[in-house]
Amino acid sequence: MEIYDAIIVGLGPGGSATAYQLALKGHRVLALEKYIMPRQKPCGGCLSAKIRSIIDEDIESLAEDRITKVVLTFHGEGEINVVSSEPIAYMVSRDTFDHHMAKKAGNAGAEIHDNEAVTNIDVFEHSYLVHTTRGSYQCRFLVGADGVNGVVSRLLGYGPRRDIAVTLEGEVKVDRQSFEDMKGTVRLDIGAIPYGYGWIFPKENHWSVGVGSVKELSQHPKEFYATFLEEQGVEELVLQEKHRGFRIPLFGGSKSQLTQGRSLLVGDAAALVDPFLGEGIYYAIRSGQLAADTIHAALESDRPVLSDYQDLVTEEFFADFEAAQRVARFGYRFLRLAFTLFKLHPGSSKTFIEILRGNLSYVEYWNALKRDVKHGVFDFLALLKTPAYDVEATYDRVADQYDAWDFLWKQTLAKSAWNHVENIIENLVPKGGIVLDAGVGTGESLKTILRLAHPRSAVGIDVSSGMLNHARSKIADPRVELRKADMRRLPFPDGTFDAVISAWAIETLPDPKAAVQEMLRVIKDDGYVIYAFSSMPRFGISRLYSFMLEKFLGTSFDWRFLPIKERPYHSCPHSSLTTFGNELMTVVVLRKCCTVQDETTPCQLPEDLEVSEGA
Repeated sequence: MEIYDAIIVGLGPGGSATAYQLALKGHRVLALEKYIMPRQKPCGGCLSAKIRSIIDEDIESLAEDRITKVVLTFHGEGEINVVSSEPIAYMVSRDTFDHHMAKKAGNAGAEIHDNEAVTNIDVFEHSYLVHTTRGSYQCRFLVGADGVNGVVSRLLGYGPRRDIAVTLEGEVKVDRQSFEDMKGTVRLDIGAIPYGYGWIFPKENHWSVGVGSVKELSQHPKEFYATFLEEQGVEELVLQEKHRGFRIPLFGGSKSQLTQGRSLLVGDAAALVDPFLGEGIYYAIRSGQLAADTIHAALESDRPVLSDYQDLVTEEFFADFEAAQRVARFGYRFLRLAFTLFKLHPGSSKTFIEILRGNLSYVEYWNALKRDVKHGVFDFLALLKTPAYDVEATYDRVADQYDAWDFLWKQTLAKSAWNHVENIIENLVPKGGIVLDAGVGTGESLKTILRLAHPRSAVGIDVSSGMLNHARSKIADPRVELRKADMRRLPFPDGTFDAVISAWAIETLPDPKAAVQEMLRVIKDDGYVIYAFSSMPRFGISRLYSFMLEKFLGTSFDWRFLPIKERPYHSCPHSSLTTFGNELMTVVVLRKCCTVQDETTPCQLPEDLEVSEGA
């Protein structure tokens, strides 16, 4: 029987790279693929820009899209945009990309057999006998490049340490305009699924949309997938969709066994997958190249030991993978905090792009992230403690970082109260109405109002030009008007709005009741005033906490926890007041009949008028 120098099992990027490099060096190579090429391969198909450093061809000619923008969100909100003049990544479809790589190996001289699965392997002292569905072949060296369910490692009884990521990915076709708008852009969402993220990748004629988690889930990923589509606004755009699940073998530890005897593992079969992002194609190709170098050296020296491959992979990948594990453990365990820290320190997200380009290692990134996070938090606290002569100047000064603080507040300390506000907006504010956001800040609450209430028009006011400029940069909706104005003296006629909404703004004012009275003035007879504020608990440790926090922050803002005697409220059958966090936060809904100067003033309207939800 004729003997091959090497048999490669699997014709993904790692197997094809190994076969190509060995064939170029003049060795007799057989590459086996279980499926008919080109074959479907579930994968996002995102190649980081550093791929250019290890392939000898023009990646742009193979790519279906060239990515220069990343949009990062948390449950569809709080956008962070990172834009680059140079490519960040390239999008490929695995069927065409893998087929190209296999043909390239064949053109270099490798013998390619597709539609031929390995069924068994006999081990001899100096060779292997590989049995397939179509025959048997002998080789001096054997390469397992057959993915997460690799037959080579299973039959030979060894393999890497790995963690399994569970994913669900869909191929989604949308209308032409939406498709064109996404060109050159990927969207990543932290929080779309526990211990993972969601993605939207643009391809040649569809979007690759998916969610993936590094932990075993109690729920099926399709529930998170459906929510992700809804939060990203994709659900209503879908014209055609098909989805499927797959597993990704993430790097699980530096003590992985990647060689045994005259065999070795590459790519996914070796769990050489970035444990943070789940990127595997770069590492598959690079490990294939290292494998080919090792086997070539063994053939040239007639020295069958492949331990050099383990050393090469350890030196080139493992330190970085271990750092990526630390990033993943932090980021996926504390999703809200991680996203907020990105917002507090935008440089962190921009720095991360350098990893995708190959200009920065995870080790360097992890060290920089720790340093930047620490400095970012202290810088923000320093801003809060800077003496301010008036509210406008203070908020102008902190406008660049206010988004992050607002996001952290709504997603952590005030999460239950903000969820209640969102529920009220969705269920009470009339669809197609006219809405005022009083104290619009950087526009995050107004974006929520647009998403949940679908108003005909909306106005956002704020005293800070810096805040409004940020809001204008994010909201380009023709329904929206943003203007500088003082919520204590609203520049609108009586009865202008169907609803006035204000989130954590009235406690910055010297007379909150007067401000709410102004809001009541400008709503229609059947309108709503909805506001959330920080409130002073009546008893217990929460009251002590509020005193301490007020002491710390109150030196720079005209801000406080409102005691009961100062809170704007009118207790009647048509209003509601709900407290959260042991009374640290309060959400109020008022109707036109309410007067907030005295909570107990009798209501002049009949009790059978429609009552606000939660009253």
